[in-house]
Amino acid sequence: MNSSTPTAYRPETRTATNLSLGFLTGAVIGASLTAFIGGCVVERTPLIVTGLALPAAYGLLFLLATLPHRAREAAVVPRTALAAIESLEAFGGEASDVPVRFELSVAPDDTPAFRVEIRQDVNLVELPDYRRRGIVVVEYPPDRPWKTRIVKRPTPEWEDRAALAQIDSVPGPAMKDETPGGCLSGLLTLLGLLLGTAAVLLLFRADLLTPTTPRATPPGRPSPPRRPLPRRRSP
Repeated sequence: MNSSTPTAYRPETRTATNLSLGFLTGAVIGASLTAFIGGCVVERTPLIVTGLALPAAYGLLFLLATLPHRAREAAVVPRTALAAIESLEAFGGEASDVPVRFELSVAPDDTPAFRVEIRQDVNLVELPDYRRRGIVVVEYPPDRPWKTRIVKRPTPEWEDRAALAQIDSVPGPAMKDETPGGCLSGLLTLLGLLLGTAAVLLLFRADLLTPTTPRATPPGRPSPPRRPLPRRRSP
C-alpha cells in the first residue's frame, strides 16, 4: 500500500483557550485555599464556606461548559487504518505496562497518509511484537488524527490485511498531541493563583485582620480567684 502526499493536518488552535483556562484554574485554587485556611484560622464561617463552595461551583460550570464539546467528540465514529511503525521507544520498565512512544506512518483507505507521534501503554510481554517497520492496525477520529491509537486486538480481517500490507514512509514531521502553551501556561497559572490569593485578602481583609475578641466571663459566674504570688524572704 503506497502513501500519497499527506494532508496538512494540524491540531485545533486552542492555545488562547488553554491559557485562559489555566489562569482561571490558578485563580480559583488560590482563592479557595486562602479563603478556607484563613477562615479556619480566624474562625469565620463565611470564609470557610467560600473556600469550599468556590471550587465546587467552578467544577460544575466547567463541566456544563465543556459538555457539548465532549458530546460532539464522543459522537465521531473512529476510522480504522493500517500503519507502519517508523520508530518506537519505551520509557521505564518497572510495571507490567510501560509507556511507549510510537512514530507511525498511517495509510487510510480513502484519505491521504499522514505521520503521527503517539504515546501508548504496552504490556512488557507484548512489547517484542512491536518492531520498526512492522504493520499495525490503528484507530483515529477523522477530525483529530493526532489521537491515533494502536488496536491491540484487531478483527481477523484487519489482521490478514496487516500481514500482507506494505506501507511507504510518510515524509515530514510527525504531528503530536501535546498541550500548547508550555512555560507560558505555567506562568499564567501561577499568576492566577497569586491574584486569587490577593483578591481574597483584599475582599475579606476586615475579617482576616480583625483580631478575635477573648470570650467574656458569663454574667453571674464569678471569676476564678487568682493565686497569690509567693513572697520572697529577706535574708
